[in-house]
Amino acid sequence: MLKAVKIFLVLLFLTLVLLFSLLFSGIKIDSFSLGNLNVSQFYIKLNKKLIVEIEQIAYKSRKSKENKGSFESLKQSLELFPNIIKYFETIYIERLKLKDNEFTIFLDDKSLYLDSKYLNLSSKLDFQGSRVILDMYSLYLKDIELMLDGKISVDYFEEKLNYYGEYFYHDLQGDIKLDMDKKLARFYINSDDFKSLRFIKKYADLSLVAESWMYDNVKGDIKLDFLYGQIDLEKKRLIERSLYGKAQVKKAKIKFHKDLEPIITKRVDLDFDNGNLIFDLKEPKYANMDINGSTVVIRNLTSQENGVVNVNIKSKKIRLNNDILNILKAYKINLPVNQISGYTRADLLLEIPYKLDKGMRTTGLFEVFDSNIKIGDFDFYTKDARVILDGPIVKLRDADFKYLDLVQSEVNMDLDTRTLKASGIVDIDKLLIESKKEEILKIQKSLSDLELDFNDPIKIDLVDFDSSITIDENINIRIDDLSKLYKNSEVLKAYNISEGNLSIKYVNNDFIDFKGFIKGIDYPVYEDEKQVTSLDIVGQIRKDRVAIQSKDNKVKISTNNKSTDIYLKDFYVDLTKFDDNSSNSENSVLNIKGESLRLKVDEKSIYDLNSLSAKVLSKEDIQFSADVKNLDLPIKKDDKKVTSLSINGNVTKDKVSIETKQRDLFLTTKANEELTLDLNGYDLLYSSKNEGEEKANKFKKIDIKAKNSTLIYNDEFRFLGDTYEVSALDKKVFFHLKHNSTDITYKEDNGKVDIFANDIDDEFINELFGKKIFKGGKVMFVANGDVDSKLSGKVILSNTKIEDLAVINNLLIFIHSSPALINPLLAIPSVVGMASKKGFNLNGYRIVDGVIEFDYDRKKDIINAHKIVTVGNGIDFDGKAIVDLDNSTINSDMKLIFFKDYSSIVSSVPVLNYVLLGENKRVSTKVNIFGDINNPKIKTNLTKDAFSVPLNIGKRILESPAKFLEFLGDGSKEESTKESE
Repeated sequence: MLKAVKIFLVLLFLTLVLLFSLLFSGIKIDSFSLGNLNVSQFYIKLNKKLIVEIEQIAYKSRKSKENKGSFESLKQSLELFPNIIKYFETIYIERLKLKDNEFTIFLDDKSLYLDSKYLNLSSKLDFQGSRVILDMYSLYLKDIELMLDGKISVDYFEEKLNYYGEYFYHDLQGDIKLDMDKKLARFYINSDDFKSLRFIKKYADLSLVAESWMYDNVKGDIKLDFLYGQIDLEKKRLIERSLYGKAQVKKAKIKFHKDLEPIITKRVDLDFDNGNLIFDLKEPKYANMDINGSTVVIRNLTSQENGVVNVNIKSKKIRLNNDILNILKAYKINLPVNQISGYTRADLLLEIPYKLDKGMRTTGLFEVFDSNIKIGDFDFYTKDARVILDGPIVKLRDADFKYLDLVQSEVNMDLDTRTLKASGIVDIDKLLIESKKEEILKIQKSLSDLELDFNDPIKIDLVDFDSSITIDENINIRIDDLSKLYKNSEVLKAYNISEGNLSIKYVNNDFIDFKGFIKGIDYPVYEDEKQVTSLDIVGQIRKDRVAIQSKDNKVKISTNNKSTDIYLKDFYVDLTKFDDNSSNSENSVLNIKGESLRLKVDEKSIYDLNSLSAKVLSKEDIQFSADVKNLDLPIKKDDKKVTSLSINGNVTKDKVSIETKQRDLFLTTKANEELTLDLNGYDLLYSSKNEGEEKANKFKKIDIKAKNSTLIYNDEFRFLGDTYEVSALDKKVFFHLKHNSTDITYKEDNGKVDIFANDIDDEFINELFGKKIFKGGKVMFVANGDVDSKLSGKVILSNTKIEDLAVINNLLIFIHSSPALINPLLAIPSVVGMASKKGFNLNGYRIVDGVIEFDYDRKKDIINAHKIVTVGNGIDFDGKAIVDLDNSTINSDMKLIFFKDYSSIVSSVPVLNYVLLGENKRVSTKVNIFGDINNPKIKTNLTKDAFSVPLNIGKRILESPAKFLEFLGDGSKEESTKESE
């Protein structure tokens, strides 16, 4: 037994010696596992204390993960450090995975670096009993985005943390003192200048109203003098009631409402205490008005139920204009006044609860002095008045009221701003309506109950007079019972009107309207083919003019000793029956305005007009402006026929001048023989069917100039034009058109025609024929001959592609589907050549060079293209065609020369060129194109040629020895020649 014990002790001693030997030299283990713990790249060495380096430690816990945040993470981490330092000299763990967190740790007895999901810490260390002192380089709390530096004292036994230093939070920085235990953090901070308190939003649960004042309504450079508060660490929320502080906002802009201009202040002092935030405004101005003494107080800032914003606006001298009224309007209080002049002492209080369903309360007193007040379009003067605002009710007291020389009175009334209706009493000192000649209505020293409606238009009811006044841009007076005002009106007395009703429109003493009935009108104006002789009218009294109009507003006539004005609607007017006697004086001018009229100008000319404005100085001098409809003009705009125009014009004895109001069309005729037309943006229509009528046209000379215009021939052919001009005089015609590079000239002189068109591009041609025929390249066209008989000309094509032409398309389809292309001796090289050089294919035919010579018989409407030659990359054409334009048919004989790549290769090989190509050394065939030009038929011997190729080749093979000997003989002759030389 003793022997066994001795052996065990020896073995234990040797094991310990071996272990310590290994520790002093260092132990490295790639990986190992202990339960839920996995370790990789583990290294340990014993110096004075243990040195440990680990690449990764992963601990898998079966418990659900906990999100304890940066404060708890920091506290738990620091509690371990004193115990660890007792035994370890250095610990470096590159990756430590615990639950949902991951750490990087470096620790020795002097410094600490710790990085995790929630924080990053770099600091010196000082261990004092149960406390750890961190002299930090930096501490970044990631989940609240707060950077700190300074000193932290952590008592891990008492679970307390104290911090003194600086903080950096977004654009906010300053000094901070922080005391923190397990549940609560207390902070005391100040700051440098910053822009917004919005950083508090994620920690404070405020109402939308309070948030707008805290974060949005006040702009400027904010500086915290101090701010004290507490944070609930368990709920991660700011304890609002703990907040107490003072701040300043320099060069502040304060908005009462998002739709209003801001208040500009030199400074705002903010004081937050006991849940109330007080804004003390220094030298405030609103819309350049001094509102010194104004304040904003947010009471119960953090209470959703009891929070309220009090805005108190004060001023000793402002105006009740839109600047102030818009404040009320923003809060749905409509005060229907606008102070134009004078001044007002104002004291306005707005109480805005957080819960808007409680209703906002407004109170105020406005004392108005020596002012012009405007209500709607109604402008009056008051010497003094008191306006008391009590919620939605506005009380007007002892208000002196004066309107021009019309009304002088004193008013007391109450106005409900929700309905804009009021009631009260008016003491009329004077109400006078008069013209230059006589009094129309006069009331003095009378009381009346008063009912008012300030909705648009403003309406005033004088109850005791059965009368009402409506105010818009004028004063409109309606008297329902004239007997009550008979004694007050000289006009009623003069015409003995003691009963009935009257409507008066009063602008001023020189502008008064009233309703009535007249008959005996003698003007050449007709309705339903009957001359208008009587009307229900509205009369007008002017300084020097009398005017009448029908109640349906279809007729208005006004006259004085200088002019007669007539307005007509839905009438037929015969201008030929107006003469100098139609007006009051031989020097009178006739002005005619109208809508939806038929106007007879002379025995042949009748026009339908949407509107008309004409000044008839005499029959031979008429100036007019009109919207003409139902026109039949040879012009289009935006591809629509122009049937109406807005024009200005002038008619004299031998000249008519017309221009559109947009000044894009000008038309002048002289003595019914000359016509000048300028167009910009209009398309001009020309029809050959009307040529006979045009020759009988009364105009001997025509000049047309156009910009950005298309000339449309027979509604089919469209000639694009940046500019073009047409001149016609007697039997001479000149036409010149330019579009991009296209330049066309047409000259006609005594029946002889010359046409020259150069550099015609594909856009011009494709638009001309209404389809995409050409792509790229240029075309030149020349022709000359007789207008009425024959034209001869030439078309030259250069480097262009024909894409959408039925004749070519049908021919190409026919060729591609022909058995000739199946011949392996011919088809393969030719098809390769056409594809590689982009010659002809089913998408079109490219022409390198081409010429068409033709004659055009105008009487028969036939084009004889007696020469058609084209050179392409895959196929050449050589032939002729006759096109009958009248019947839209074509008859063409054409020789096709194709498979040129194959021919060129074979032709360079002696004897073989004869065997495969024959004497002409090319492959060609003939086609006949005939029928409808839009879908022509093709007839050809291409199939026959294809099937005969093998026989011809066989025949030429039998003949080839002779050709070969001939070739050799030619070669011998050439060598003999060289030797003799």
